[in-house]
Amino acid sequence: MKKPIIRLVIPMILMVIVSGCAFISMDMAKMLQLQPLEERVILKGSDDKVLVVEILGPISTTSIKKGYLPSQGTLERLDCVFKKAEKDREIKGIILRIDSPGGGVSASDLVYRRITRFKTSRAIPVVACITNQGTSGAYMVALAADRICAGPTSIVGNIGVIIPSISVEGLMDKLGIANQTVKSGRFKDTGNPMRDMSPDDREIIKGIVMEFYEKFLSMVKDKRPVTQADLKHVGDGRIMSASEAKKYHLIDRVGYLEETMDTMDKLAGTDKPTLIVYRRGSENHGGFYSWP
Repeated sequence: MKKPIIRLVIPMILMVIVSGCAFISMDMAKMLQLQPLEERVILKGSDDKVLVVEILGPISTTSIKKGYLPSQGTLERLDCVFKKAEKDREIKGIILRIDSPGGGVSASDLVYRRITRFKTSRAIPVVACITNQGTSGAYMVALAADRICAGPTSIVGNIGVIIPSISVEGLMDKLGIANQTVKSGRFKDTGNPMRDMSPDDREIIKGIVMEFYEKFLSMVKDKRPVTQADLKHVGDGRIMSASEAKKYHLIDRVGYLEETMDTMDKLAGTDKPTLIVYRRGSENHGGFYSWP
């Protein structure tokens, strides 16, 4: 009598497992969708609001897929943040919280332009707060702000442009590997790591680097009260402490969130406004210095 019972129970167990898998599959489908941004209060204050816009990690236009979880690049997320912010007229200012080593020239330039466009359309002040690192393209983004503050132990600067390149031609020779690249023109494979760079190749790449570098420098000149002596010092691509950056006029103030808020009050005419941030439901519920 036991065998018929076993035959009956096993299919029932399998049905439960299969139905359970179907239920999990539906939840996974939801997890693979980006959740809407939610307003979270970091610091409760007056009815006026100051929005914290986070520029964290390498700056990119679109996301670099890692696994199956959804993600956005810096510019993609910024678009979502500003679309939500456009509907809230109580926002009186923006704090750019920057902790980034920079990123691509185009990505950094586009993020700078997006922030500037929103600031102009709303006629509100923007204050950058570099909490750990604001170098290279991240410093370019900071130039969109009316004032720049940086933490006492933060790293600032690294003004410049770089195009990395390597050559494995010597290694290939040792291994008996031949480069058989077919190209349509003399410079089509400029930067090809399978061969050494020629003097003409180097001049082409250097020309691009210097053009972008001059644009970066012109942005610094337009946005910061720098002297020629300042530019000579900071224009070689060096990184520097916040105190040195202030000495050479790359930032306005050394301090923490409190000093940044004080600067915002002076620019926006606010008095202890409510500090908010937009994050998704699954993201960190921590405060100003936390990462999503």
